Amino acid sequence: MSRESHSTKERILLVDVSNSFTKIAIARKGVIGAVRKIRTSDLPSAKLSSLKVDRAVIASVVPSAAKILRSKLRCPVIWINHKTSGVCISYPKPSTIGADRLSNVAGVVSLGKLPAIVVDFGTAVTFDVIDGSGCYLGGIIAPGLSTAAAALHERTALLPLTRIQRISAPFGKSTQQAIRIGLLLGAVGIVREVVGRISRESFAGIAPTVFATGGDAGLVARLSESSGGKQVIDHVDPLLTLRGLLVIASRGR
Repeated sequence: MSRESHSTKERILLVDVSNSFTKIAIARKGVIGAVRKIRTSDLPSAKLSSLKVDRAVIASVVPSAAKILRSKLRCPVIWINHKTSGVCISYPKPSTIGADRLSNVAGVVSLGKLPAIVVDFGTAVTFDVIDGSGCYLGGIIAPGLSTAAAALHERTALLPLTRIQRISAPFGKSTQQAIRIGLLLGAVGIVREVVGRISRESFAGIAPTVFATGGDAGLVARLSESSGGKQVIDHVDPLLTLRGLLVIASRGR
């Protein structure tokens, strides 16, 4: 079942399990329905066995989640990895690439705006590089904003645990403001540097299309637009990983 899956009444369960949160949605006819977001630590108590679905596609970066989901689901499941993703990969050890990252790549390649870079702002900030033919080349991993904020709190005596929020000044008038500004401006800076360097050194100066997803993507994108210079993020899509799962499902793999 490939193209036909979007034109039937088939219900496809999409599950994106990350370290902090799990997103769950049901897709029909190529449309993703309401997204349910739960803490991954709460997955054992999630009521999934009663869902009326025909099959499921799951991207998980939490190994212990597989056993939990297998016990709850009563339908065929595609577990995303380098063999099932359908993504062209030019990478020495493709089995080490995260399932969420492969799903992001599948979603972006389906849009045809290549070459491209996917930035996922989650527990970690990941960059994934796709060439003009839609082949995955490699990536970059940096601490996520919330992860960095927690590390500052845990590794210092006086710095408070700080929630990432929108900023409106170039420097802080309180410790928490200073931490937010440092982390968010740092995120803008790393995106600019990564995109610029990859454009020059890997794509012969051709600017890749930059897609952003993840919890802090919108904040960083808005801040980069207001900070002057060339816009660094072209598209923000909070559902990119789920869209990639649906693309993979549509191939009937």
